[in-house]
Amino acid sequence: MPPGISTVRSQQWATRLGAATVAALVVTAGSAVAAPAHAAGCRSSPYSAKLSAADPFMMYDGPDVISYPKYPAYYRTTSQCSDIQIRNLGDGDDWGLFDACVNFYGRATCNYWTHVPTGQWRNLATNVKDGTKFYIWIRIDLGRYYGFTAVGDW
Repeated sequence: MPPGISTVRSQQWATRLGAATVAALVVTAGSAVAAPAHAAGCRSSPYSAKLSAADPFMMYDGPDVISYPKYPAYYRTTSQCSDIQIRNLGDGDDWGLFDACVNFYGRATCNYWTHVPTGQWRNLATNVKDGTKFYIWIRIDLGRYYGFTAVGDW
């Protein structure tokens, strides 16, 4: 192995591990909040929720579905938006593309899967009544990406 290669790999590993740690903290913080605070308006910070997950050791191979927030908590729509929306904050390389859907409280399945490209907003449900309880399901290929990061507004 040429000199310096192991140092570069160590630095890359440390960077990814640090990012995964931050992502894990975001997941913990985001899932603890079941009722979103009112934001300044639709699609403007502060958002209703921050969502992310990471597989820093690449233990999973293939698609995985993750539900937010974690049961028994749930999100509830507010008057700030009439839609449930999500924005992919990933870079498209390590933090990837994903599909998302809304699972309304008390139902076993989600409404429909929506592809969410990096850097873009997507509506997951439109004209949702205020006070509606729901979960967001994220489907990502953890065999290809280290994880995802996103924000949601409703």
